[in-house]
Amino acid sequence: MDRKSQDKVLKAGFIIIRKDDYPTPRIKARHVAGTDYRTFEKYNTKAERDRAFARLLTDDKVISD
Repeated sequence: MDRKSQDKVLKAGFIIIRKDDYPTPRIKARHVAGTDYRTFEKYNTKAERDRAFARLLTDDKVISD
């Protein structure tokens, strides 16, 4: 999805999340149109991050990049 399409989705009230491994396992999110991804939360392990990611995706307004 390109940046303009993401901004439209964000304006509709959605949150876009993605996994990131560098420098530590974390989840990054975009909440507001016109901004970049920001660290949502840091984790000690990838497994912990993946469980949290799956839990976040159960919300109807959260989508994965």
